Amino acid sequence: MDIGTTVWPPMPARPQALAASWSSYDHGALRDYLQRAREIGLQQVRFDLRWAEVQPGEQRISVSTLDGFHRGLDLAQANGLRVVVSLLGATLGPVLHLPDWSLGIPTQALTTQAVTELLNKPALTILDNASYRREPVRDLYTDPEMRSAQRYLLHEVIGNFATHPAIHGWLLAAGWERVCPPTDHRDMAAWWADLAERARAHGANRLFGQIDAATLSSQASLRPYDIAMAGGEVVVSVGPWSPLGEGPPARGEAACFLHAIVAGLLAEEVNDTAATQVVVADLGWPTAPWPQLRGWQADEIFAQPARTFLADEEAVATAIQHTLPALAQAGAAAVWLTGMVDPTEDQWKIPPFDRSWVARTWGLWTADGRPKAGWEALREVIGNLPVKHSLPTLPVEPDRFWRDPAHELRRLWQEYRAEMV
Repeated sequence: MDIGTTVWPPMPARPQALAASWSSYDHGALRDYLQRAREIGLQQVRFDLRWAEVQPGEQRISVSTLDGFHRGLDLAQANGLRVVVSLLGATLGPVLHLPDWSLGIPTQALTTQAVTELLNKPALTILDNASYRREPVRDLYTDPEMRSAQRYLLHEVIGNFATHPAIHGWLLAAGWERVCPPTDHRDMAAWWADLAERARAHGANRLFGQIDAATLSSQASLRPYDIAMAGGEVVVSVGPWSPLGEGPPARGEAACFLHAIVAGLLAEEVNDTAATQVVVADLGWPTAPWPQLRGWQADEIFAQPARTFLADEEAVATAIQHTLPALAQAGAAAVWLTGMVDPTEDQWKIPPFDRSWVARTWGLWTADGRPKAGWEALREVIGNLPVKHSLPTLPVEPDRFWRDPAHELRRLWQEYRAEMV
């Protein structure tokens, strides 16, 4: 099982509007982060190429962003790390994030019916490339101008970087269902298949599609089967935002359970090979920056009120020691950790750190350069991962599951937890 981590380009010393900017970052700090990743034994890194930054207009690309991104790829290659690029993503950590031109009511839609349809959509607080906005999201799936913009981005980015030696694969359109809920999974399957086909036409040789507990709870969402049948590998996000309700904090049961569900569905609906290609993403736990903050804290996750558990570092180290071997034993292809280095307190004023505890302290290094207990736990785990594995044995019946996925996910989660006691 490969282990990697998400790495955002470190912010420079001068003020910056948003995190994770490839057009303006500290190259020396990024080199240091990647060297640390290599030295501990990580094999992969995930780079988020923020949609709002790289494509400031529907038919316009930021050259400075691509230049900085290219330098990041070169640094990864120099450290022997393989890069998975997240492209067309709709989130930035725990915040919804889209280009400004994908929000609001386009001029050509100013008819009574079109305006009514847009206004009937629930308004979400979404971060664009400068500020938070509460406006309806244009139809990302069928709006001709939106589809044209997506194809343009695939052409410009994949077409220019697919042959870079550091590229391991492309994660396409992660998190879209959080900002633009689908109505029929068959339409979602056709949309993702078209996206994948166009990416391959520009040279992408490995594609990933992402799901999570929310998509697994909906009949209308993109399904693991849809991604696999379009030639993609399935990524299941298990981020530290209580995907299955508040359970034991700083433990990995939810991550192992979601992997078992996805692998079980793929084994039944596709084949065992697809089941062994599942990647577990966003594994991690935020830590308390000060002892008095240990425990549950009021938070905001994906524009919704939430509660986040801030753990002590030793608890996170224990969770890493237990969860990574369990996922390796269950046949996970790879695990991508949430983050590597925490932002400074001054940077907590900058999106997405300003709205959520999660992204402030989910790294394995503190902002002042101290490795947390989880880093040493990770070093130990990487050297002792089990080699032999078998697919999870959680019984998942696809027909029964998809008739009422929300109910089935809750039922199976309760059974899974009961067996773990």
